[in-house]
Amino acid sequence: MPEVAYHLDQATRVATFVIDTAGPVNTIGLQFITDLEKASARAQKDAVNGVVIVSAKKKSFLDGANLKEIITDATPQTARLTVRRYQDALADLAESPFPVVAALNNQSALGGGFELLLWACDHIFATPGSKMGLPEVSVGLFPAGGGTQTLKRVVGFKTAVDMITTARVVPVEALAASGAFTVCSPADLMQKATEWTATHSGAINRNYDPDYVEPDAPGLEEKQAILNSARFRYTISPYRPYLIAAIDALEAGLTLSFDDAVKKEVDLFVPLLFHENSRNKIDLFFLATSLGPKLARVDASKAVPVDRIAVIGAGLMGLGIAQIAADKGIRTLLIDVDETRVKAAVENLSETLEDLVIRGRWARARKDAVLSNISWTVDYSDLKGIPLIIECVFEDPDLKKRILAHVQAVNPDAIFASNTSTIPMAEISEGAIRPEQVVGMHFFSPVPLMPLLEVIQGKNSSQAAVATVVTVGRAIGKTVILMGDGPGFYTSRTFGTFVNNGIRLVELGVSPWDVDMLALQAGFPQGPLHIYGTAGGNVIYHAGNFLARKFKGRLELPESLGRLYEAGCTGAGKPCFYLDSKRMLRDESILQHIAYAEGFPLPSDEDVKDILLLGMVNEAFWCMSEGVLKDFYSMDLGAVLGIGFPDCWHGPARYVSLKGVSNVKARLEELSAKYLMPQLKPAPEFDRLIACGLETALI
Repeated sequence: MPEVAYHLDQATRVATFVIDTAGPVNTIGLQFITDLEKASARAQKDAVNGVVIVSAKKKSFLDGANLKEIITDATPQTARLTVRRYQDALADLAESPFPVVAALNNQSALGGGFELLLWACDHIFATPGSKMGLPEVSVGLFPAGGGTQTLKRVVGFKTAVDMITTARVVPVEALAASGAFTVCSPADLMQKATEWTATHSGAINRNYDPDYVEPDAPGLEEKQAILNSARFRYTISPYRPYLIAAIDALEAGLTLSFDDAVKKEVDLFVPLLFHENSRNKIDLFFLATSLGPKLARVDASKAVPVDRIAVIGAGLMGLGIAQIAADKGIRTLLIDVDETRVKAAVENLSETLEDLVIRGRWARARKDAVLSNISWTVDYSDLKGIPLIIECVFEDPDLKKRILAHVQAVNPDAIFASNTSTIPMAEISEGAIRPEQVVGMHFFSPVPLMPLLEVIQGKNSSQAAVATVVTVGRAIGKTVILMGDGPGFYTSRTFGTFVNNGIRLVELGVSPWDVDMLALQAGFPQGPLHIYGTAGGNVIYHAGNFLARKFKGRLELPESLGRLYEAGCTGAGKPCFYLDSKRMLRDESILQHIAYAEGFPLPSDEDVKDILLLGMVNEAFWCMSEGVLKDFYSMDLGAVLGIGFPDCWHGPARYVSLKGVSNVKARLEELSAKYLMPQLKPAPEFDRLIACGLETALI
């Protein structure tokens, strides 16, 4: 069966191309390209009046390249031929004598699929709910199907640069003002698409129209300034070649012709398929999409049916959890002891979602549906009969115990999921009438954007409780990893190590701003001192002290952490390393609170990078040694999706695989001794791996 089926309406002489590739979503492979070429040639031969491209898949129009096919047994030569062949197929349709339109019914067009719309189609009709974007940099690549040259003709140069470098996906409503997209109802979709071909027989594709004017078209100097800004922001690290290539391709379009610019895309794209850091990103994508849903292994048959939930605590975390649950159609009750606060929280959510609607990020119907699924209360008796209750209050064990007692007094059968980031389930459930109902459900901030959910199985947590929260976590769109119990679990311990080691490096004499810059060069999305301010130094201080007490002698907190806390330098608007959110203005006054260490050499740039990277790696391997982590797959997914470990390295396990277990252990021993940092003492897991003869290929 062809992956692009051809149908000709003899009455209207309009041909329909129906995309239907193997698998749950439509992807671009050699068979698809071949069938697209055949359908295009047949339309030319039949002298059709127009072409309408549709998809047979319910949610997928065309969602990018079949990466497995492209990278399997690929050579630079075969990869180049494949990409150029796809470009040629799009160009043939774009330059055809008949109009080409696409019709999307609540479907997605991503990557090469969006590029088909941007290059080959004269007009696109789509219903609300359809989404488009060029997210290739999120998998270590960049748009090479003409996207760096065609997107700007629809959304403008500045927006195109932003969408490509951030992998942003938008609803079709955000594109409606361009003139190339029309939003219509499902009932009118095909009729409007067909009618358009009849009334635009002489349409010239915008990519070849010399009179076409880009929206908000800046001058050459302004375009160069936009690219210079993007280059400064996104290419600090040499380990992100895909961002460098994306900006290079965009820049090529400033001086080259359209045809030469898209050829330049191929020159820049093909080497990425064989680059270590790009392959790490591609492998991480496969891990997250293929293996990720299977990592938290539970008996789904034991899960309690959940048609509604309650969230205790109307702060940012609680409100975020309520939003994503309601967005998936789950009725959600938000509860707080303060009526004014809970009412204000719901009002703030409404304003936030309205802003997304205004900016074209959300459809209004989606906003209305979310708000209709959320109710609020201050009365614990309203929790009766709700199967899952998620607690999101301050990190205070006694407070969480009191709330658990209140909940189990009115609803003892409810599963009680704590959103704690550090406190063990054993401690929270101590003294509970039904400790088996207690489980950890650790979300990450901001909840609507962060993809990870860390589920913690306490020693008393029942299989039903664990299976239920894992099932619900997946239902609300999260990648779920399952952890054993222990202080800080996996992610909080490892994240805290990164920030605290950053502060320790400042005590050793490295400028805090140099620490942050070196972190970016190593591949981190943010530096540890920047995170200290944005995440909230008070949270880091309290969590750090909690963990230091639990791991006395191995985890040492920098003295400066306490000084900063006592001085009120904890972020949230107070002076904290930077005076502005863009990290352009330094706050030199912060240095008066640093407890500088004496008798140590000034760490070199390489030592700084390794302390930041290997500190997280080592803590992750300590979690393996203690049984908190069960496998290397969860280790890597959790580190990247939850706490900002550089995705260009895939995760701690892949990083160790690339460097060698013995080499990593030796480097940790060297750094620990050189700077007297007990937190860098190598984890026992390294010795176990060496004894088993495992040096590389851990994952």
